[in-house]
Amino acid sequence: MSAHSSPNRSFPATPPLERLVVIIAFVGLAITGLPQKFAAEAWAHGAFTLMGGIESTRILHRFFALLLIAEAIYHVAAFLYRRLVLAVKRPDGPNVIGATVGRFLGNLGLRRTDASSRFAFRLEYWVIVLSAIFMIITGLALWKPVAVTNTLPADTIPLFRSLHSDHALALVVFLVVWRIGIALFWRPKPAAAPEVTASPAQIARRRAVFIPAALVVIAALTLVLFAFITSSQTAINTIVPHRQVIFAPQAMPAAGDPVVGAALWNTLRCAFCHGAEAQGGADGEPALRGTTVTFEAFYEQVRVGRGDMPAFSAEELPDPYVLHLYTYLTQPAQ
Repeated sequence: MSAHSSPNRSFPATPPLERLVVIIAFVGLAITGLPQKFAAEAWAHGAFTLMGGIESTRILHRFFALLLIAEAIYHVAAFLYRRLVLAVKRPDGPNVIGATVGRFLGNLGLRRTDASSRFAFRLEYWVIVLSAIFMIITGLALWKPVAVTNTLPADTIPLFRSLHSDHALALVVFLVVWRIGIALFWRPKPAAAPEVTASPAQIARRRAVFIPAALVVIAALTLVLFAFITSSQTAINTIVPHRQVIFAPQAMPAAGDPVVGAALWNTLRCAFCHGAEAQGGADGEPALRGTTVTFEAFYEQVRVGRGDMPAFSAEELPDPYVLHLYTYLTQPAQ
């Protein structure tokens, strides 16, 4: 291999460091996300306690989500660098899918296979990449549901919530089973390292163009992401509760929409205590579906809070959304 054939002369982070970041992000998302998916279970309450409460768990979940997004942006930039600047070329192999399936079926004797069985890790790679894209899109929609419902129907939010959590659970199960299968049955040899085909002079010229362009694009993406996550408060942001009732009737719609209320319920802290469909909590929290309290009493309860129930400020939950939520809760459970 020539002096300029090392594929690692790319960005500062090496592939092992990238893998470590991905592992930290996925493990963190799993630890903070699974209790939220199974919030009614006793073990989830214990997990919330260990992590400092539901709000702290959500903050940690968002931190790991941002870590995954940052890694995704970096990974795309590093991939393009290797292809466009270093002109990395992977060694060609045989019919990888057919050969790999055959070797897997015949490899139950735990013998080592050749480099073509790297298909096992390539499949895992693409599962992680596609899953990360899907979870980032649905996760950002759940982070800012009010902004999303300005463009998409309100029932998109509960759909995204279900798809996000179910897909994350399926990914965790897949990775655990897949890695156990590789450790016990596959045992592939490392694939041949990719070769850098560009000369040092070509790399220097391409770097002079690529690095500034990549920094501009990354900065633009960072600004867009920052503007999105710091936009106006939504129903799921963590804020200091306010204890003063401020009513703005001029902003109220003529009537509440139970569909919007259902979408809101799936993004509010209330669901963790009162149940995913407001049917009541595991620790004796009352059911709220089919409530007969007046809107005035409901509004005061939301704004002031009593007992273990926190208050929701107008920034976190605007007055019109209180009406939509009330309309949803007055509907009988189906």
